[in-house]
This record gives sequence, C-alpha cells and structure tokens, in this order.
Amino acid sequence: MPTLTSTAGKPTAAVYVDGFNFFRRALHGRGDLKWLDLELLCSHLLPTYDVGQIRYFTARVRHVEGRNPSGPQNQEAYLRALATLPSVSLHFGTFRADKRWMALSPLERDAAGEPRRVRVRKIEEKGTDVSLASHMVCDAMHDLVDAYFLLSNDSDFAEALRLVRSRARRQVGLIVPAGAAARELLRLEPDEIRVVREGNLRDSQFPDRIVDELGGFSRPKAWREAGAPFCRTGPRAG
Repeated sequence: MPTLTSTAGKPTAAVYVDGFNFFRRALHGRGDLKWLDLELLCSHLLPTYDVGQIRYFTARVRHVEGRNPSGPQNQEAYLRALATLPSVSLHFGTFRADKRWMALSPLERDAAGEPRRVRVRKIEEKGTDVSLASHMVCDAMHDLVDAYFLLSNDSDFAEALRLVRSRARRQVGLIVPAGAAARELLRLEPDEIRVVREGNLRDSQFPDRIVDELGGFSRPKAWREAGAPFCRTGPRAG
C-alpha cells in the first residue's frame, strides 16, 4: 500500500473506528445523531491533520427477538452512506446471537450443590477487533501515514497501539467515543487524545438525502430529527 501524502502541508493520519464500541458509547439511543459523516467528524476532531484513510470495522446485524426490527435496514442505509466517502473503507466481522446455558449471578446452587443455570441469549460480534488491530499494525509497518488514531475505548487495543509506537515508531492517538478513557489506553500515553462531544456529532451529520451511483436514498425514518441539509449529490455523494 503506498504512503498517503498530504495536499495541504499537514501531517497525515489514519483513523480506525471500532463501530460497535463507538455506537454503544456515543450514539446509543440517539437516533438524531446516528447519520454520521465520518469524514466530517474526523476533520472536526483532527483539524491539524490530513486524514486520508478512515477504516470502519463492524458486523452486519440481523434481527434479534426483542430488538428493533428495522435495525438491519437502518444499518444498511448507513453503510451505503459511508460508502460514498472516498477516504472510508468498510471491514466486516460476523454477528452472532446464540442461546447458551450460563450460571446465575450472584451464584446460586441447586440441591446437588451445582450452580443453577439459566438459558440466555448471548449477542456478540466476532472478528472485528482482530481485524482492526491487524490493519492498524500492518498499515504502520508499511508507513501509510504519520499518525494512527484509534476511535474506541476498548482496552483490548492497547497492544496494537503499543506495537505501532514501539515497532513502527509512529505516532499514536486516541479518540474517546464519550466519557473517560480506559486506564489501559491512557497508560500508553498517546501522543494525542480527543474526546467526541455531542457538538462534534451534531455538526457532522450527512444530509437527510444522499444520491450515489444507484440513485437516491434517505436517512432512516427513526433517525430524522437532526435537521441536516436535505440533499447531497455528486460523484461521491458528498
């Protein structure tokens, strides 16, 4: 992969977005903010960098009993919107919803002294964390950009950031979705730390309607509360 160069004389940066962590921490219950243009968000958060690569890691969700039945359709519309952004690449893991027997908490025991168990539904994504860490380290070893920013608050990524700094000898940055950063990530002493504020999210919305090579499509109905511009057209729908 060739090194990305800046046309504005700024240091270059790549951002690695942990989609599920980001949505859970910063956007849960905020339909008015979910129609998020990641290029705009990164330009607001990192104005001194030329962000030439944004890698978005997620898994395609499917309908699960008791959850919003329109969730998969809403996500597909959002992924289509992200695909109109030239600096964004999409990377998919898998979504699993399994039924399992698990012990009660706090622990209870039956007459035989065995832990009482109940059947639960366990929802998880698989493969996205490994993919994100692998791409970040690989990009750094190939000297893709000057600085590598993680958009997540998952401490599992600490080792990937550590390798980028110690082996590739590149700058690392942390973008915290909301609230305080995880201690394990702070212990790395990132070169830069940003926190996503509600104002950043509100100022980074896609227009309600976007036109791509397949035609026009709109912000999901449940998300139409942000008052964004009505339409965006053009070869990149933006």
